[in-house]
Amino acid sequence: MEAKLIKTEVNYLLKNEEGVIIASTSIKKGISSLSKQNCDELFGAVDVDKLADDYFKGTNENAVLWRRIDFKDGFNKAIELNKDKLFTLENIEEAFAYGQLNQVHNQKYFSGSKTYIQSLQQPTEINVEIVMDICGDKVYAVPEPKLDSEGCLILKRK
Repeated sequence: MEAKLIKTEVNYLLKNEEGVIIASTSIKKGISSLSKQNCDELFGAVDVDKLADDYFKGTNENAVLWRRIDFKDGFNKAIELNKDKLFTLENIEEAFAYGQLNQVHNQKYFSGSKTYIQSLQQPTEINVEIVMDICGDKVYAVPEPKLDSEGCLILKRK
């Protein structure tokens, strides 16, 4: 089932194709709940502890304890400084091309650069799909939304 995941300042909302709110991270009576962690991951948020653990996996924990702490602190600072930006490789290549063009033309500003910078802002809405599970036997199989261990809908990016 397709839906739109919306990030607000305080929570996440899930709207169906008709625009009706069907789930939220702030549980309200009568609608399904969403996992904040699942929603954060869909919007590209990073679990720094997990990232640091994966980075230093298989190494002597005593030898890298301070490096791990520095890694986490540095990563958190980078996220803080770029919290409203989401950069892809294509974004960086385009920015580099704009810089080269400005240098060639000796211009202070390139027309369209403001629009380009605004396009780098993290989206507040993304298209998602509710993961479905088939319940019942093969004759009477009915797809139902799949839930995580906390009873929240499981979403995946479309």
